[in-house]
Amino acid sequence: MNASIASQTGGRSLSNTNRLSRDINERAISLLQKNRQHRELLQRRGEDRRRYVPSEEPSQIDISAPAVTQIRRRKASTKRYRPSDTALQEIRKYQRSTDLLISKMPFARLVKEVTDQFTTEEQQLRWQSMAIMALQEASEAYLVGLLEHTNLLALHAKRITIMRKDMQLARRIRGQFI
Repeated sequence: MNASIASQTGGRSLSNTNRLSRDINERAISLLQKNRQHRELLQRRGEDRRRYVPSEEPSQIDISAPAVTQIRRRKASTKRYRPSDTALQEIRKYQRSTDLLISKMPFARLVKEVTDQFTTEEQQLRWQSMAIMALQEASEAYLVGLLEHTNLLALHAKRITIMRKDMQLARRIRGQFI
């Protein structure tokens, strides 16, 4: 008898499904390892920068009257950034980091809530933390890509603000019908 069991509808066989899930697991693990390596590299770069920045110890600072007034002037004349500048700073910050943007626990609760809707009480599924992280990695990558395309469509329409119709068009062009 053949080792693979075909489904009644003539779809994927059991061995193909197992092989597919193994491939997905291996891909998820490799993505997580690559992200960890990139995160460690960024942290090492930050440590290197901090190592070469001269630090001022309290014993080296002259607390004379002109120095105190100079510090007060600096505090009083703190630069106020425009909203566009802060937005650009935020964008650069998130582009530099590889951290996940959605909090882990709320995302895990959402995944479990959705799976509970499709299972019975006898079937209660359990999730491995790596599986939830892989799902979160994939969903964030999907959302970022969708928002990039949405932004391009808004710019094409000579607008800065993205709208619902931009996202609908982006999904339609991608082949993901609403």
